[in-house]
Amino acid sequence: MVDTKIEASFRPAEKKRRSRLARLLRTLSTLVLLIALGTTGVLWARGAFWAPVRLDQRIAGTFTVPGTAPVLPWPTQGQAYVDVVGVGELGSSGPANTPAPIASVTKTMTAYQVLHDHPLAAADGGPTIQVTRQLFDASRSTDGDESGILIQVGEQLTEREALEGMLLPSAGNMARLLAAWDAGSVRDFVARMNTEAHALGMGHTTYADPAGIDSKSKSTAADQVKLGEHVLQNATLAAIVSEKAAHVPVAGIVTNTNHLLGADGDVGIKTGSTSQAGGCLLFAVHTTVDAVPVTLVGAVLGQPGLPWTILKNAETASKTLIEGAESSLTVTPITHTGATVAVLRQRGHSDVPLTSANDVNVVGWPSLRYKVSVSPDRVLSVNSTPTPGAVVGATRLAGN
Repeated sequence: MVDTKIEASFRPAEKKRRSRLARLLRTLSTLVLLIALGTTGVLWARGAFWAPVRLDQRIAGTFTVPGTAPVLPWPTQGQAYVDVVGVGELGSSGPANTPAPIASVTKTMTAYQVLHDHPLAAADGGPTIQVTRQLFDASRSTDGDESGILIQVGEQLTEREALEGMLLPSAGNMARLLAAWDAGSVRDFVARMNTEAHALGMGHTTYADPAGIDSKSKSTAADQVKLGEHVLQNATLAAIVSEKAAHVPVAGIVTNTNHLLGADGDVGIKTGSTSQAGGCLLFAVHTTVDAVPVTLVGAVLGQPGLPWTILKNAETASKTLIEGAESSLTVTPITHTGATVAVLRQRGHSDVPLTSANDVNVVGWPSLRYKVSVSPDRVLSVNSTPTPGAVVGATRLAGN
């Protein structure tokens, strides 16, 4: 028989022990929770969970092509300018910011303006132009030395045919006819030419007529190169200036006055010559450098000589300049396939290497400096420093 009084006396002690154990467990649980929260807070403060991804570029931010800057065979008189399209100015000579007469090179802007006002698809002839007495009279010139083609009242020709008649044989009368047809009068058309030149950033250019026979139509080689690059962007105009010959109603077969056309990648653009302007040529050349396609646009103005030699002299100077420019160009490797060019980093995570998906090669010349950068969307870009913002090479990077 158990003594119930003794048994009852043990129960309060047991309850006390259990109560102390429960309090201890609660205290330990609270301590563990506080430690966990504290650790989490430290990690959070250090950015283990929320830290943004950081991109560390491993490839140098700039690259300069080794070697000495090329010295091109510039003409000894007049002015000249050569640009590598998409890369920048290769060089210039003469009084670069001094406007000079440009003769029939003026007709480049005339054609550009007509096509701006009356666009043509690459294979279209465009609207028909009826040569009225008014247009015929507007086309006439009192300068007996100006080049022209046969035009008759009543003839019909398409816009394309008129452009070919102006650009290939450098017909001044067709330039004025197109101007009057486009704007209603030659005077109003010339105003449009100057407005467009301003819009294109040709700050040293003033047009006084659509044909260039007026010596007050002046520009610089650099401004004309700027226009020439816009010409190449217009497929219709680029195709016309590269034609060696074309058929025009009444006038018949007309031939291009540019004798460099078709040789060594030359694709135009416009000749010009007067006693005041000398020999002038705005040229464009498609070539390759180590299998990389390259386009050169250049201008040579004010070449001296006799009236029958100045254009030839401009072509000779241009050919020499083109050859010198081509020989100075080189292809530079910026990175190769599989090379790590950047690393993505984030606290608490493994680094992610970003590698080039292919070789990146760019065209340039010794001493040319490139800017190399990697964008947040994992694109490696090589930019031209002569033409800020112009991307000369790019590739998307691969990474996990």
